[in-house]
Amino acid sequence: MKILIADDNHVERLILSRVLEAEGHHVIQAETGTQAIDYYFEQSPSLVFLDILMPDIDGYDVASAIKKKGQESRWIPIIFLTSLTDAYDLAKCIEVGGDDFVSKPINRIIIKAKVDAFARISRLYETIETQKTEIQYHNEHLIQEQEAAKKIFNNIAHRGCLAAQNINYHLSPMSIFNGDLMLAAETPMGGMRLMLADFTGHGLPAAIGAMPTSEIFYGMTRKGFAIADVMTEMNSRLYSVLPRGIFCCVIIADIDALEERITIWNAGAPQAYILNQESGEIDLVHSNHLPLGVQTPERFKVELKVLNFSASHKLLAITDGIVESVNTESEMYGEERMLDFIRANIKSDNLCDSLVEQVVEFTGDVDQGDDLSLLEVGFPHHHLDKSIVDAEEVKAQTGTLDSNLSLSLRGKSLGKFDPIPLFLQTLLECRELTPHRSRIFTVLSELYNNALEHGVLGLDSAIKHDSEGFANYYHQRSDKLANLKDGQVTVQIDHRPLNDGGEIVFDFIDSGEGFDFEKAIARGSQTYSGRGIPLIINLCESVDFLEDGRHVRAVYRWYDEQDAE
Repeated sequence: MKILIADDNHVERLILSRVLEAEGHHVIQAETGTQAIDYYFEQSPSLVFLDILMPDIDGYDVASAIKKKGQESRWIPIIFLTSLTDAYDLAKCIEVGGDDFVSKPINRIIIKAKVDAFARISRLYETIETQKTEIQYHNEHLIQEQEAAKKIFNNIAHRGCLAAQNINYHLSPMSIFNGDLMLAAETPMGGMRLMLADFTGHGLPAAIGAMPTSEIFYGMTRKGFAIADVMTEMNSRLYSVLPRGIFCCVIIADIDALEERITIWNAGAPQAYILNQESGEIDLVHSNHLPLGVQTPERFKVELKVLNFSASHKLLAITDGIVESVNTESEMYGEERMLDFIRANIKSDNLCDSLVEQVVEFTGDVDQGDDLSLLEVGFPHHHLDKSIVDAEEVKAQTGTLDSNLSLSLRGKSLGKFDPIPLFLQTLLECRELTPHRSRIFTVLSELYNNALEHGVLGLDSAIKHDSEGFANYYHQRSDKLANLKDGQVTVQIDHRPLNDGGEIVFDFIDSGEGFDFEKAIARGSQTYSGRGIPLIINLCESVDFLEDGRHVRAVYRWYDEQDAE
């Protein structure tokens, strides 16, 4: 061990040197404080014995200089040599950076014990520094890996159409990975589906569940599955893959621009807000279900809420990181304060940014305690745009171009099974129909819902004249489907190839009492209800109502060179 001795007394310095050399240590001797500082930086000793009283620079200043400049990267213990006995002088030895002191004249046994003790501490310190360096290296490597993984993750769990003009959003993760997930997709019928999910915790463990969640959301939405089907599949997957204690709070909503309605479901998330910017009214959508991944698939059930949603409405959804933000006084931001802010700024074009600014101002310098996410959605523009498809996929007639499909649903099956995704995916096996996806889905959906709701269930769309009417209509629909024992809907689809393309003949036959279709057509352009029939007439080459409206036949014509506008 290399030891530096700084003492202007030659005899005392020699005695201590002999004691240390006898124990096998290498000794460096300094006669003045200036020499001590120079030798320290030149020789890099592992231990320093330092006399307090020296002619040029006293031991206090030497210790201060060494501690200030020489111990940034390693720890070198300093033991003061002193004949002083005053408690103040001895305490000052520690205050200026000394680690211990030895009274003169020295005692060989004590010197040996102290050197051995500090040698053990030095080795421990070196071990800690080595481990610290290794940890820093591995941490930097881990961060690099997480950054790379995040890029892959973002490509998989992409955000869909969140860049749409009617959407404002904020995502502020605590770490590289985000436990909050925000997804948006256009539905085949030209509407918009949005989801805000919050997995337990934050960082990578919380983000793991986002990958299957995103896959299910986009895959099933593209195929035309309803919210209930998507949530059922998502819960089943998360229940099987997430460890105990990890679950997902979620708000999911479908905005139907054609019918001017929003279908929304809240499972364990903070309440969502449906804002009417004209009237100032706010509808609260409270959680009515346990989070995803908690209940077994057998016990899982989705109960949706349907509300009016027009050009004057907005959806505002948040995760709990917003309301649970705290300020320097440990006061929580809270839902009441947020609701007051929403009421005061309900007409704002960008409530999202304004609310985030207020939360940041409220929290001040307090570190973020959770992922912060906020989603604001206005009324979307309804469209049935052409799907983007690789030209190579549609060069040749394929799949179900020449086919006939038939399915009859009776009784309880009508309330349990949605046949639209099945028909849509079967038809789209004919790649030529890919650009027509949205229009075909619209025709299927409108005709089936017409047969089920107005034919079998006997519901009247006229009651959907306001937000209360919307809620009443879909409440009746749920009740009647739950108690349905009789009734039948038969669907027949005939896809025929033609020289310049093809045609699809849709036949929907129900067991109901029929309806006044001429009145429904006339009413469709003037009210919230009945708009589907005029749309179908516009999309199809022909639409015929047979058997007093119990049988509807629609012919959709497509051409080889047609862009489905």
